[in-house]
Order: sequence, then C-alpha cells, then structure tokens
Amino acid sequence: MEHPIESKRLTPEKYVLDVTIPGLPATYNGIGRKSHWVAIKNTQTWKQNVKAAIGRFLPDVPLKKAKVSFVRGSSNELDFENNAQSFKPVLDGLVDCGVLSDDSPRVVGKPNYDWEHSPRGKGFIRIRVEEIF
Repeated sequence: MEHPIESKRLTPEKYVLDVTIPGLPATYNGIGRKSHWVAIKNTQTWKQNVKAAIGRFLPDVPLKKAKVSFVRGSSNELDFENNAQSFKPVLDGLVDCGVLSDDSPRVVGKPNYDWEHSPRGKGFIRIRVEEIF
C-alpha cells in the first residue's frame, strides 16, 4: 500500500503537516513483557520512520503549540489505551526531528487517537500536526 507524504501550509504563517507512514508501531500488549531491548528497538525504529517520512517538510522552527492527531489503520481495533500508547515513539520522533518543541501538554494539549480499518498486512499510521497560535 503506497501512502503519499504530504505537507500543506494553509497560510504562509501556519504550519500544517499530514503524513501517512506504512507499518504499525508495536502496542504495549505486543511488547509489554518482552525484553526492554524490544521496546528500545521499536522506539528507535519509529523515530527514524517519522524523520524519514517528514523529510524536508519541517517547520522553520519547532512548534511551540500544536494540535496533534494520530490514526492507526489496522485490521484489528485496539482499545484506547493501547492505541494511544503505541504512538509514544511517534510523538517522540516529532520532537526529535524538530516538528514539535516538546511533547508536553503545554505544547500538544491532548492529542487525538483514532482507528480505522485497513486490510491485514496493509497497516499504516497517519499523523496530522497543525500549528496553533
């Protein structure tokens, strides 16, 4: 499944990013009792995936306040906590690559975590970041 990477600026002053990345980050149920090295590898992988997907679509400076939404496209719907937890390395990746100044509530408020059905083996995540003034 090919998902385009897209960046949009609604106005010259406002940064809006829509990114879809193939694949799925691990859930707590998937790695919770495994070695901590498994969790570290998942985090490193997803930080790299985010950086590669965003590429040249970085804001001029990391955003100080933003509305962040995540969508997990998978064949099985997760409970809310598992879905939200699976996006932690993705959110960390947005900070590491310079889209967000921090992942604290002061910067991102309450991110939105959604799910949509996707055929088995064609999972993806979608990230939307919209600058707030």
